[in-house]
Amino acid sequence: MAIQEKERGKERAAASKTVKVIQWGEQFVVDGGVIDRDHKTLFGLINEFNQNIPRYQSFDQMVAVLAALKTYTQTHFQREEKPQEISGYPFQEDHKKEHAEIINNFDGWVQKAKSANEDTITAVSVEIGSFLREWLTEHVIEQDLPMKPYVERMREHARGMGELVQDSTRPSP
Repeated sequence: MAIQEKERGKERAAASKTVKVIQWGEQFVVDGGVIDRDHKTLFGLINEFNQNIPRYQSFDQMVAVLAALKTYTQTHFQREEKPQEISGYPFQEDHKKEHAEIINNFDGWVQKAKSANEDTITAVSVEIGSFLREWLTEHVIEQDLPMKPYVERMREHARGMGELVQDSTRPSP
């Protein structure tokens, strides 16, 4: 048993060397406002998940970050979609479909994490962390940046949308 635990420790240590964080940069700026602030928070939640991968030994240890990430993502998507709809953003339907697909994918990853055991938890958490990092950076660059020319019109319709506050209670996913 001690040998197995030692191997798991080595696996977690190796995972810590492969985990990458997302660095916010000008290449991600969409509106210089609420959308960018939301994206920065999502980057932070994904970074928090990824930086904790070496410590995860069960799903219960991941649940708080995954729940906060899912909740924040869903709220962000609603905040992004409403001004698109009101302002007549021409790619709004495709954007909304991609959002729904992301939430479905996210639910699948949560289920996979729930079924992980102490022998597979590190590999599963690395998979989830990689997916999250790639999804967000690709989504912002490929789906959100094309909104830039429409931002001013969307901004008019987004006035009054306050800051999202990260839920400190972190409900389960």
